[in-house]
Amino acid sequence: MSRKGVEIFLSYAGNDSFEASLLQFSIEQLLVDLGVKVWTYERDQTKSERQIGKSLKLRVQKSGAAIFLASPATFSSGATQWMELAYADAFDVPIYVILHHLTFKVLKSMEEGVPPLLIEGQCNPASEWRAMVSAMRHQLSNQARAKRGKLP
Repeated sequence: MSRKGVEIFLSYAGNDSFEASLLQFSIEQLLVDLGVKVWTYERDQTKSERQIGKSLKLRVQKSGAAIFLASPATFSSGATQWMELAYADAFDVPIYVILHHLTFKVLKSMEEGVPPLLIEGQCNPASEWRAMVSAMRHQLSNQARAKRGKLP
């Protein structure tokens, strides 16, 4: 975990690992003042860990926010990403969705396999990722103030 303990969980399909690593680096640089660490499977998951599913669930639960990188690869990579999204929803972790090479309309037209928890207000085109990071900064700052007792 980072020096201040703020972790963001980044969910992505294996075919999007390059894009995820760029996003991870960029967000950590833009939110360095908040002590943010973006957790990704590629960099941070202990490969020798026996119960990876349990580990992913715990990582999502302990996160200050979850980013869901949705792309056409999401639909061919199995149910892991949808499970991570469901964990974030169940644990009331704020969810930010980045639509990469797809629109919300296309996403919802793929009825099979798309959980109803995805709502349009959470979805951001990949070209607007910086605005999403600004919203995340605001949300994480409010969380930190609340923990210090400075918010109602």
